[in-house]
Amino acid sequence: MKHWLIQLWKTHAYCAAAAVFALLAACEAPLDLAGVQQELAQPVHRYDQLQATARSAHQVVVVGGGGVVLSSTDNGRSWQRQELPTRPSLIDVSLCPDGEFVALDTMRNIWTSDSDASQWRTQPITTAEAVMALTCDAQGRIWVVGAFSTILSSTDGGASWNEDSFGEDAQLTSVQFVDDNTAYIAGEFGMVLKSEDGGASWDRVADLPGEFYPQAAYFVDAERGWVVGLNGAIMFTPDGGQSWQSQDSGTQVPLYGITGSGETLYAVGENGIVLRYDSGHWRQLPHEHNVLSYLRSASASNDSLVVAGGNGVVLTVATDTRGGA
Repeated sequence: MKHWLIQLWKTHAYCAAAAVFALLAACEAPLDLAGVQQELAQPVHRYDQLQATARSAHQVVVVGGGGVVLSSTDNGRSWQRQELPTRPSLIDVSLCPDGEFVALDTMRNIWTSDSDASQWRTQPITTAEAVMALTCDAQGRIWVVGAFSTILSSTDGGASWNEDSFGEDAQLTSVQFVDDNTAYIAGEFGMVLKSEDGGASWDRVADLPGEFYPQAAYFVDAERGWVVGLNGAIMFTPDGGQSWQSQDSGTQVPLYGITGSGETLYAVGENGIVLRYDSGHWRQLPHEHNVLSYLRSASASNDSLVVAGGNGVVLTVATDTRGGA
């Protein structure tokens, strides 16, 4: 009798559970993927982590994680999206003199485009060091900098590389050729390197004060340059890196990118901040976009600024001093 009662209890329990599951299944709404499909159809996705921008005479290119390449021929009003094979984490991009773009990924590869930034080919960089930034100089040579104060250059579009190092365990975070002869590299522990012979040799100039870690650097000419970093810090050199002085940014948020158009500079950073520098002062540039994420990079034209950053933020901000966005 006891065994029979146990079996009866189990039968009722199973039936009750089945009834609950059936009720839940009946109440559950059909899975609606329309929103997901709509998001995927957009050229920019909310999860995109955009890292760098470059500009030609007729096109703006933005690159980021997951092999994302965004291109616009109307100064950011509309975008075309690509995702490169193997979905590399792209961290920098530069325009070369022949009109092609070259991008850098974290796995020590460069990606070179055609002039329309529609077709890309990849080649490995022969180094064991982590890579951080790249540029293309006026002769079309590709320069890459990275960990252990490493400087790499290629004269054949990335088919072969020459590697040099200052022998210090420091990450180099930016490289820029100002003209045919003058170039600057900035990096960890306040390291600043300068070349006056087109990259044939590099000399260490005055270190940034306090072992300042530059997130980005920008020189308007062979003498005047700026670096930006955490806590709203901006450093300026008026004499080709022989001395550095602090400038008041008016903010404490981290600054991650800096660029310029003529004598006017722009810096971008956390919480969607955009700063403008002219007449010797930094001021916040108002814009109507509600940005909660960081801005990593910017590219300036005569009257506007394309900015890009985390969580799919890519915007065009008007730079007219009379305001607006």
